[in-house]
Amino acid sequence: MVSATGPAGGPPRFDGADAGTAHADWLASAALRDAAVLEAEPSALLVVAAHPDDEVLGAYGSMLAAARRGAAVTVVVATDGEGSHPGSPTVDPTALARLRRAEHEASLAGLGARIVRLGLPDGALQERRRELVTAIAPLVAALPEDGLVVAPWAHDGHPDHEAVGDASAAVARELGRACAWAPIWSWLWGEPGLFDGAALRRVPLDDVARAAKATAIAAHRSQVAPLSPHPADRAVLTPTMLERFAGDEWLLLAPPAAATAFDDRYAGEGDPWSTRDSWYERRKRQVVLAALPEERYRLALEVGCGTATLTAELAGRCDGALGVDASIPALAEARRTIAGAANAWVEHRAVEQGLPAAAVDLVVLSEIGSYVEPRVLRGLVEQARDRGAHVVLCHWRGEGDDLLASADEVHALAAGVPGLRRIVEHRDERFLVDVLVPA
Repeated sequence: MVSATGPAGGPPRFDGADAGTAHADWLASAALRDAAVLEAEPSALLVVAAHPDDEVLGAYGSMLAAARRGAAVTVVVATDGEGSHPGSPTVDPTALARLRRAEHEASLAGLGARIVRLGLPDGALQERRRELVTAIAPLVAALPEDGLVVAPWAHDGHPDHEAVGDASAAVARELGRACAWAPIWSWLWGEPGLFDGAALRRVPLDDVARAAKATAIAAHRSQVAPLSPHPADRAVLTPTMLERFAGDEWLLLAPPAAATAFDDRYAGEGDPWSTRDSWYERRKRQVVLAALPEERYRLALEVGCGTATLTAELAGRCDGALGVDASIPALAEARRTIAGAANAWVEHRAVEQGLPAAAVDLVVLSEIGSYVEPRVLRGLVEQARDRGAHVVLCHWRGEGDDLLASADEVHALAAGVPGLRRIVEHRDERFLVDVLVPA
């Protein structure tokens, strides 16, 4: 049985043995019926998979089309898929990983694709986001400008798929490459209206391509057939599930990076708020660090990190510290800031996209809350709460024409989110600091 948690790590969203939404219902949906054909013909294709079969299920047609026209195809597989049959009495994870690697090689044999194996642990990719980004980034950077990155959908319902899809899109946005997501498990748990309004594109497969894809899927015998009669060894991909991958393919276009209001300031001044030098900024960081109730955290996330000066200091209290920002010039400055911090890194992400698919247990919102719509701020805090994370808010109490909300309004909104309680409260004339934890 395969199950997956939702994006916030909540209860299972689906069971692989379920029948799910009928394939005919999907085909009759407006989103699929009206989807335009994918027009892009990239000169190089980079497909990033969480497990050794994701790329065959979701993007074999795209890979085959690229190979037919002589485009370079690279497949990155993050794990060896050793967790597909937990509790199997016949195959241990080491043997299963070896088997699945061999199946993977066989399934891609006809494409001439370059295969890159990361060997990360199956089922733990949200905890290994930094390794994912570090491995993906140079491969994306090496793509020509018209290159395309394809990965599982960032909201596919499986935590490993979401980690890979989210990280791939973040890297592609920052490096100016197009990214498309391949839904996989969402065809099972989703309903026909799921993709309404989305940038869904159809990849047509002719009869030859469909037959080649069927052969490639069948090569993953450990997934399409039982390992033994024991219930723990049953097939992961049932005939009903496989029916969804027998015809044309469907890709969701990930949104590209957009210019932000702060780009010019960071491009011109590097550190426009003097985060490294001003006493206000240095004192504020000292208060934030002193307010943290735990001595150490697993992974801190700073939303709207700017120069990442706070991210770098959080790294001293955490196993890892991730800063995200929508401004590409800000990220360039941030990388200079964290150059000496081995456990800190930054990624491109707009605040409206919510929290990344990473196992964060500390979320820091420093100044960013005054620049976003209240619904966006509430969404961030709710997502952090749902993951069981501590939330730290720190905001300047001054006034400005570009502020959408005052510090007092931001902190009152966050403190009013149900399911959280405030355990630290700092008030002075210049700024506020609150720490919220799950109630």
